[in-house]
Amino acid sequence: MSNPPAGPQPADRTLTSVADRRVHQRFTGPFDGLRVEALETPIRIYDLSRGGCFITAMHAQKAGIRLTLRLDLPPEGWITVVAETLDRHDEVGFAVRFISMDPDDAVRFDRALARLAAREAERP
Repeated sequence: MSNPPAGPQPADRTLTSVADRRVHQRFTGPFDGLRVEALETPIRIYDLSRGGCFITAMHAQKAGIRLTLRLDLPPEGWITVVAETLDRHDEVGFAVRFISMDPDDAVRFDRALARLAAREAERP
């Protein structure tokens, strides 16, 4: 499994805006997905990037929890990622960062994001 590239780590995060820390282009969504546990639970994904995403949820999620997610990214299909919950959450969900994915899935994921970027670039 390959890891997404680590972004810059500013020494003083209080002086750096969130936008400045982001190293990957983000796509609003929504996207469909599944949280894979004993049962596959449908999830709705927003703010998708190479580094992670935001998952809508009715329940709070503690930071540092590892999850296996399946993302539906047409036309590439279902892509499996291992993610870790972050401290960022609110009343409608929580953020995750992607920590690993199969190399074949990583290639398909990058192709899907490239298609999304090209589509956004065509918008007036």
